[in-house]
Amino acid sequence: MKLLQSILEKVLKSDLPTADRTRLVKGIIHSFIIQGISMVLVFTGNWLLVKFFGAEKYGVYVHVFNWISILTMLALGGQEDIVLSRMPKYIAQNNQLQIGAIIRHANTRVAISSLLISGVFLLLIQLFPVPTLSEYRSQFLIAAGTIYLSAFLTVNQNVLQALNHVRLSQVTERLLKPFVFTLIIAAAGWWSIAVDASRLIGIALINLVICAGVLLWLVAQKTKPYFNKAERYRGEGVSKQAFYFVSISLLQLLALRIGMLLMPYFIEEKNIGIFNIAARFSDIIIYPFYLLHSVLPQLFAKHHSAGLSYKQKLYSESTWIIMITSLPLLVLNIAAGPWLLGHLFGNEFTAGYPALVLMSASYGLFGIFGPANTILMMQGKEKQSAFALLVNVMLLTLLSRLLIPTQGITGAAWAMLISNILYNILLAIFARYHTGVMSPFFIPFAKRSRV
Repeated sequence: MKLLQSILEKVLKSDLPTADRTRLVKGIIHSFIIQGISMVLVFTGNWLLVKFFGAEKYGVYVHVFNWISILTMLALGGQEDIVLSRMPKYIAQNNQLQIGAIIRHANTRVAISSLLISGVFLLLIQLFPVPTLSEYRSQFLIAAGTIYLSAFLTVNQNVLQALNHVRLSQVTERLLKPFVFTLIIAAAGWWSIAVDASRLIGIALINLVICAGVLLWLVAQKTKPYFNKAERYRGEGVSKQAFYFVSISLLQLLALRIGMLLMPYFIEEKNIGIFNIAARFSDIIIYPFYLLHSVLPQLFAKHHSAGLSYKQKLYSESTWIIMITSLPLLVLNIAAGPWLLGHLFGNEFTAGYPALVLMSASYGLFGIFGPANTILMMQGKEKQSAFALLVNVMLLTLLSRLLIPTQGITGAAWAMLISNILYNILLAIFARYHTGVMSPFFIPFAKRSRV
């Protein structure tokens, strides 16, 4: 690992401060190893689901959890980003009491909102015949238990990340969760246990209970020094910031899920499963961005008041990292996509290849424009980030409604690509105007325009 760290530091050599450069590179390497193992486990779990239980049951499972993921974002209420953006500042100030206060504040808010949102949602689909929802009442009743557990995992993983426990913050979500789920699915398939969509969701619930227990123990061990004395959280503007954060999280989720949420109205449910598998392969392209997200937010938050020179160096270096790591993955998806879909999941899944290519190209845009959304959120410009996402989701919804009925899952992927181009352009404009940073690919053009 030291050799890989040395190579990366030489390839990406810049005058970024040594401490931050080392933290950035080491965090990426650790995250790369964890994410790589996680990716294998997730794909194995999805493959076993399709092979043992069929595309139709898998499609129902995916459909239910698409909605559960939206409800989870509402339950989070932006608290996961609150701890990630504010805790590094308290750490820099050595304000231990407020660190403990914000952890307690975030977990209390999440617990209360999870119960309320779960109850309201179940009541609505019970009292009113909501298309594509009410017919799955029994499945949603089981899945409702996963809302709080998922929110708990997200908030407390961000707590560990904010405390710079980069590897530890990813253990439950990236390693334990897919491992246990895959193990249970493999056992059920091996012993030919009859499993319908409801039981699949029940397995996911049991898995989350196990993961939440492990994470609770980890967080308790790492946060003991911050709870020596109880103190009420005194953060100013937290409600307004939380509103923007939850808006951003929800809009980001909608940007990923809106196509699959609309599909049941126009195409067969098994196509949701095919599209989801293609989306999982395309996720490989955005993994470099996720790797950086385990390190970059707290660096931008910690150096909130740093000069433009530092921010530009950090932004440029992170953009280069995304580009040089995502480009080979993009080529892999284009070249090996038909084999990956057809050989691993069956011939009917090759229908998702055009969507795979389009979604891969869509995610590849982050390697050109850079982590503009991250710096906006961590530099107090949540409003601009939320606006760009709102435009993205509105355009994506319109294009999905127009293209899915005529082109199916390929139309959904075209909608993603077109809307993502506009989204990245808007983010780049906002990042340049409000923080002064610019993608290294566009700096030469900016210099020419000034000449």
